[in-house]
Amino acid sequence: MRKLIIALALTTMLGAAGAAASALPHVGARFTGPTSAKTVNGFGDKVTFVAGAKSLKSFSFGTLGCFGYGTFPVGVDPYGTSLAQLRQTIPMTSQGVFSVTSAKASWSGGDDTTKLKVTVNGQFKSSTTATGTISIIETGANGGTCGPAKMTFTVKLGNT
Repeated sequence: MRKLIIALALTTMLGAAGAAASALPHVGARFTGPTSAKTVNGFGDKVTFVAGAKSLKSFSFGTLGCFGYGTFPVGVDPYGTSLAQLRQTIPMTSQGVFSVTSAKASWSGGDDTTKLKVTVNGQFKSSTTATGTISIIETGANGGTCGPAKMTFTVKLGNT
C-alpha cells in the first residue's frame, strides 16, 4: 500500500512539473497576435516578439498613442506606420510570467520629442499561446503627459 501511495505521489508531481514546463515557449520562437485596440480603416493592431530562455526580445506593437495621431488615409494601415519597439528585453520567470514596467520605447508614430513609456504584463498559457496587457504613457514636447492607454493581447506561435 505504501509503495502505491508513493508511486501515485510521484506520478502526480511529475505530471504537474510537466504541465508547468509546457507553459514555457521554445527559445527563438516568434509570437504574433491581435491587440484589443480599435480597428481603423479595417486594420487591426498586432503585437509581436521573439521568446528567449528567460526573456522576450524584439517586443513591438502598433499604437496611435494617447494624444492622438492625426488623420488616417483610406487604405493605409495606421498601426503598421506607427510601431512602438521596446528598447529592452522583458524578463520572464520559469513559470512563463513576463513583466516590465515603464520601459522606454522607440516609436515611429510621433515626432522626435514624443516619448513612450510602456508597461507589459502577461503569461504563457501554453508553449504556443500567451496573453497580456500593454499600458502606454506618452510624454509630449511641452512636457504634457497622457495615459495610461491600455490594451490587451493574445499571441500564438508563428506569424498569424
